[in-house]
Amino acid sequence: MPGASSSLTLTAAISKFGADAKSKLSNLGATGEPEDQLRAPLEHLLSDLTELCDLPRAAVAAVGESSIGELKTRPDYAITLRNVLVGFVEIKAPGKGADPRKYRGHDKDQWEKLQSLPNLIYTDGNQFSLWRSGELEGSILALTGDIETSGRALGAPTELLGLFDNFLRWEPIPPR
Repeated sequence: MPGASSSLTLTAAISKFGADAKSKLSNLGATGEPEDQLRAPLEHLLSDLTELCDLPRAAVAAVGESSIGELKTRPDYAITLRNVLVGFVEIKAPGKGADPRKYRGHDKDQWEKLQSLPNLIYTDGNQFSLWRSGELEGSILALTGDIETSGRALGAPTELLGLFDNFLRWEPIPPR
């Protein structure tokens, strides 16, 4: 199982993610789209999880709004490992869940396009799921607490680290 050589732990990473997200989502000075408020906290979480998966933090980059021309859509992030595309992350507003099969309207239309991608994470900050060509890989993982209110008390199942390790280490299957 992946680990980290430093003092970083999954508990610490999720606690920081919870605190950062709560701060942005509850900001009274300005309001914005809830899913957009998860972007920066999620980028920091991705860096922490990268380290916990025994990969160099600098090896992974999250490139925002990367267009996929043939699908006529833009997932929230394209994720590269050592400058090689490994997958995509789609963020939804807190409370929408991470099961795109249940979405309606625009989100359902977007899923119709994104489900052809071979390595895709969906998250609403409370749940995370990994999809491979439209099929759920493993199960949908729910954090303990709520991204909007729990702050540092937010918790995560240990399986979350495995989901990200599986995502980051994905390798395309060469054609026969």
